[in-house]
Amino acid sequence: MEGVTETAATSARSIDEGGSRCSRAGARARRGKLSSRTLALAVALAFSSANGPTASADEVRFGPHDVPTIFFISKSDDKNRVDYGIRLDADCAPVGNDAVFPYWRELENPPVRIHGINFLERIPYGISDQGLVRRFATGAEYSIRLRQLDRVVGVSLRKQTDGTCTATPRARVGGVTAILVSVFVKLTGPMSVAYIDIHGKDFNSGAPIDERVKR
Repeated sequence: MEGVTETAATSARSIDEGGSRCSRAGARARRGKLSSRTLALAVALAFSSANGPTASADEVRFGPHDVPTIFFISKSDDKNRVDYGIRLDADCAPVGNDAVFPYWRELENPPVRIHGINFLERIPYGISDQGLVRRFATGAEYSIRLRQLDRVVGVSLRKQTDGTCTATPRARVGGVTAILVSVFVKLTGPMSVAYIDIHGKDFNSGAPIDERVKR
């Protein structure tokens, strides 16, 4: 329990430090809620992407130490989602300052297919800023901001005793620092969004913590 509490405190500091680092880099997050206009674009892109393969998107391949999914964005019209993975080296440290990457995970029509997002999809799903906060002998703290999410996401990277890497994302959810699980977009039509649900869980108990952002 003490270790979990210490990790939570470290992650909270990571989020604060990551926010400062992003600010120094010139990134500014939107306050309060997502842009309605951008949400409409995101919905349109989501519908078009769900209708077939994205020809301009690259195939996604994972390295031996990468974590394929640290959190994801899903939507109500189908089962397809955008996952966010991170590229890591043998010490579970991020590879470069653009280690986190978004990609489509198509679950609607089996078999599951994955591919990168295209140029236009970077507007709703892309990353505005990311980079290393600090590095340890067995991991690191990393920070990212999505283009259309109004909060910093800190990622705790650790190398386990068996050599595998873990990545735990943290963000403010419902007014507290929590483990970030996913973001859900509730659609009301091809160009409209009812609300956004941000899903997290408590550090110690694992109890769900949710926040709804209305359009």
